[in-house]
Amino acid sequence: MVVCHCLALNDRAITERLGDGPLTVDDVVDRCGAGGRCGGCRPTIEALLAERSLHAMTPVTLGRPVDEAPVASAA
Repeated sequence: MVVCHCLALNDRAITERLGDGPLTVDDVVDRCGAGGRCGGCRPTIEALLAERSLHAMTPVTLGRPVDEAPVASAA
């Protein structure tokens, strides 16, 4: 899908230039120019970055891993 009509950049061309790590729309402007002219594509770029960050999320472990089954205490 075409994201930036000013520069004729589609979503694939933009994501190929982003690399890894979290980014802002201004980072995208710096790396490929999309969003830097008329600004009409900035909301689409924000959505693209949000979708990308969801795909990059890793599972989070809450607490510490359990190595053994819990042992009942004598109360």
